[in-house]
Amino acid sequence: MCGTRARIDPAHLVPRGLGGCEHALCVVALCRRHHRAYDRGCLDLVPFLEPRHRAEVAHAVGHLGLIGALRRLSGRREASDTA
Repeated sequence: MCGTRARIDPAHLVPRGLGGCEHALCVVALCRRHHRAYDRGCLDLVPFLEPRHRAEVAHAVGHLGLIGALRRLSGRREASDTA
């Protein structure tokens, strides 16, 4: 996303606590700063996922449904979704 190659973490698009899994399609590589921002719901990943990570988006939709995945990936989360 930001181009850094240092301190890269596997970020779960759908955390296991919300029904995510350990499949490779459930994670994307983010630097630690952006990973933390995503986990807090402060980062919209949608512009960075399409079209290159379309399979990962489809996997998230399978877990959360279309609207749930859009809310999760765009950072528009409800208080109960920040797990």
